[in-house]
Amino acid sequence: MKRHNQSRPIRRRRRCGQSRLGASAVEFAIIANILLLIILTCMEFARMNMVRNLAQDAAYYAARHAIVPGATSAEAEGEANRIMGSLLTNGYSVAVSELDSESTNVTVTVTVDLGEVAMFAPFFLPESDISSTVRMRTERYDGFYEQ
Repeated sequence: MKRHNQSRPIRRRRRCGQSRLGASAVEFAIIANILLLIILTCMEFARMNMVRNLAQDAAYYAARHAIVPGATSAEAEGEANRIMGSLLTNGYSVAVSELDSESTNVTVTVTVDLGEVAMFAPFFLPESDISSTVRMRTERYDGFYEQ
């Protein structure tokens, strides 16, 4: 009969990963918050970049629409509203300079209020907006066709 050696302590066998269950849950709770914050921030920046590009395109195409002879400010504003309406329903404004037969330039400004279109940016940037202005020469004056 074998006797148990008193000099060596008895070791219990641990199951694989059993002692790490609590530590893994705590690590996940910390990292998940950071990961979620990074993902939401990336989504917000991507959306604001889309809004900025849309405002630039709307101002540009509205100005292009207004430079031809016979176009009015209301038509240019309608073109900008059509383009902005593809992504936004509210939270933006369009301003077009007055046009008549003697106008040599047209200026279109599209302004987007971040407080109305952004999710998280208003918490960090209150009273902020994105603005895009395009100024083009019209085809309405006599010097346009001269070389």
